[in-house]
Amino acid sequence: MGKRLIVVLAIALLFSFSQAYAEVQNLKVSGDLLIRGIDRDNFDLLQDQYEASGVTSTTRVRIDADLTDNVSTTVRLLNERSWTEETAEDTDIDLDLAYVMMKEFLYSPLTLTVGRQELRFGNAMIIGDVDTNLASTSLNVPPDLSARKAFDALRATLNYDPLVVDIILSKIDENDATVWYAGTLERRDEDLYGVNAKYDLSGLGITGTGELYYFGRVDRSTMETVGKKDTCHTMGFLVGAQLRENLTGSLEFASQSGKIATDPTGTNSLLMIDRHAWALQATLNLALTKKWTPNLGLVYSYYSGDDNDNDRYSFWDPMYEDQTPNTIVSAILPQTNCMSILAKASIMPADDVTISGTYGYYRLAKEMSGSVIPAPYASIGAYTMSDNKSLGHALDLMATYDYTEDVQLGLCFGYFNPGEAFDKSSGLDHSATQLVGSMKVTF
Repeated sequence: MGKRLIVVLAIALLFSFSQAYAEVQNLKVSGDLLIRGIDRDNFDLLQDQYEASGVTSTTRVRIDADLTDNVSTTVRLLNERSWTEETAEDTDIDLDLAYVMMKEFLYSPLTLTVGRQELRFGNAMIIGDVDTNLASTSLNVPPDLSARKAFDALRATLNYDPLVVDIILSKIDENDATVWYAGTLERRDEDLYGVNAKYDLSGLGITGTGELYYFGRVDRSTMETVGKKDTCHTMGFLVGAQLRENLTGSLEFASQSGKIATDPTGTNSLLMIDRHAWALQATLNLALTKKWTPNLGLVYSYYSGDDNDNDRYSFWDPMYEDQTPNTIVSAILPQTNCMSILAKASIMPADDVTISGTYGYYRLAKEMSGSVIPAPYASIGAYTMSDNKSLGHALDLMATYDYTEDVQLGLCFGYFNPGEAFDKSSGLDHSATQLVGSMKVTF
């Protein structure tokens, strides 16, 4: 990937030499400040073992500059911290976005975007967050609440209206111990590449879009242990359309292939086996124009699991998803080996007040008796599973109040009741709860 990226950047440099220097035509400064009070209990599903509360601030300042009609740059700075924490890391200002966009690059349909940028396709089931909700480069706020989602990437967008094709190359992880002094250790990086083709169906008399995509991840860090690359090739489609007046729906299906390094015998003997995984997601949304503008939604999701067949690996790889079915579930469980049904509803009793709720029921796709699931918030490190498939029930209730056009107040209650799939003999039978109050100011 590195050599291809160098070639593209070299072409961009030669192109820039042919352009006259120009002053900034337009400069815009914007940003937002999000303050949250957070109270969480039993996120490890054990009684009185996890209690956390505090206040966090997420501050972002963005600068957009138009250099010419077709060349613009964007830089956004980010600070995420817990109140009263004043170490160098807590008060550090991070580079959240930093990219240049060149429209009509070499020819009119092509737009080239180079640098740290947000990548989000479809419903973000595959691409949306560089580290998903379970992890974050910042430890100053809960990982699932981190605002950092940008990729270091090159994106080429070809607009052949009604068809738009995006081609991406992204550096996910520079795994060299010392980046520029590693020498022969260079081939250990993790890279992402892919293509997403989106077609506007309105020309066919359908209000909606259809997408075909392929995204591949190559992780070379396994070269030292098994001598082969860990690869995940994800191919799929997404169709979304207006089914009837006020009723919309979508259907997404994806499959995964490739190779993964696993330890099927539990003896620290890594083997490369084939990936064979798949995922399906269907949504329905009914938006009514009656009093209080009620909105109803259903979401069905399925992510394949594994039946302990040592010849193939069937766990769905979440890739870089950015979905939050229920707040606590999204924070403590990976998006794999799971089936879920969500029921959503919202009303607006006043023009500036929105009340919403999401109920979710979760089951394992394959039972995991005796196996473990990583537990991000648990000191025990992992949840031990039983021979049952029921993961449990979750509920989120949220109220937001638009104090002004620029200030929004919010209150969210989250609840998760673990099911019989968790090993009760290990004490994993206590409900997790959270309460988050927020104030967001946009400028």
